Amino acid sequence: MDVLTTINDCITFYGIFPFVIVLGAYLTWRLRGIQVTSIAEGFRALLQHRQNSPGTISPYGAVSAVLAGNLGTGNISGIAVALATGGPGALVWMWVMAFFGAVIQYASCVLGIHYRQRTPDGGTVGGPLYYLSVGLRSKTLAIVFAVTVVIAALTVGNFVQVNSVTQPLEMMSIDPLIGGLILTLFVAIVMLGGVERFAKVASSVVPLMALLYLGAAIWILIAQWEQVGPAFFLMLESAWRPDALLGGTLGFTVVKTIVTGFGRGIFATDAGTGMAPMLQSRAQVSNPKEAGLIALVPPFLVMVVCTITGLVLIVTDAWTTPGLSSTNMCLYAFDKGLQSSFGSYIVMIALLLFAYTTILAWACCGEQAIHYLCGSRAVSIFRYVYIVLVPVGTLFHVSSVWLVADIAISLMMLTNLLGIAALSETAIALSSSPDDIAEAVSSPSMT
Repeated sequence: MDVLTTINDCITFYGIFPFVIVLGAYLTWRLRGIQVTSIAEGFRALLQHRQNSPGTISPYGAVSAVLAGNLGTGNISGIAVALATGGPGALVWMWVMAFFGAVIQYASCVLGIHYRQRTPDGGTVGGPLYYLSVGLRSKTLAIVFAVTVVIAALTVGNFVQVNSVTQPLEMMSIDPLIGGLILTLFVAIVMLGGVERFAKVASSVVPLMALLYLGAAIWILIAQWEQVGPAFFLMLESAWRPDALLGGTLGFTVVKTIVTGFGRGIFATDAGTGMAPMLQSRAQVSNPKEAGLIALVPPFLVMVVCTITGLVLIVTDAWTTPGLSSTNMCLYAFDKGLQSSFGSYIVMIALLLFAYTTILAWACCGEQAIHYLCGSRAVSIFRYVYIVLVPVGTLFHVSSVWLVADIAISLMMLTNLLGIAALSETAIALSSSPDDIAEAVSSPSMT
């Protein structure tokens, strides 16, 4: 386990961290801070429905699908893990990751729509698999990405989500394995109905679970408003403390804070991983830039949820309470903040809903990767294997599951970042003159 931890930290600190900073800064400069200046335009584009455009689901349905994958247990138990291992400063580095990750996600969705292809059944597919193989003309990178997507789908999207709801199920006196089997049934109902059914479910469930969870969290912060300011100051102080740059043990603290913040930021937003362009490939959008603007919305909303979660854990002192970790820390914070055991039930319900939609979102990505690697016949086999493995996640140890998931998604992200960097000028050109783009589906139909 120590070896895997070291490998994951090295990938994040020496690979993803500088790559995201450099590529994110370059795209931010060339696109004139589009992740800030055009976020309002992204929200407006989200509500438009272009039935004559390629694709089979509305932009709102596509974003709901992306948020279904983003708003997973990483926004609840993942924030607790970040505070426990990297301290409050990790949240600041999550913001940094989200800021640069948003513009990277914008570029990936622009490229994903530009290179997406029509399928024989009239649908569309896109994302990194196609801008790596068609745009970059690298079949090897596309295959590597597809393999990492399948691994990430099984770990990040399946085992981690199910594992994180084990504790809530036990607190509700439900055997985790029985709960896992029940969850499997609901996953199967949607998965076997295809991406359109998933988009409909996500469009209904995502707003409900967000309002439920955020409503309770904001109530806690309002009740303890005098602690919110000091909590923000603690985050900034922990991230930028000058004495922590002196090296030795304190230097390791800063490195661990950065690694943890970036790792959790990646896990929470999925920005740069390539997940968003895969899920948005079926959206009805008029041109690539519109898809990119819509892609700015999920990272912003996810970081709002993550920040509010972090503040609740800090103002309630849950993060410094001995013996608490992961989900239990969140349960304690909401119970204390609401001064009622009702808080635990809100977290448990939110976790179950978050886990459920995330499992479905990653299943869609896994299906696309399997389709690319093995063809359409293998997709049905993958669906049944994925469904059968859902309850298995309740049997794993939490630390080992999170570690394997982090490594898988890091490798997936590195592969995608290589493609975005190589095709960055194409994304920039598409962003500067969207009216000159006659057709969002630019590649030949799939065979």
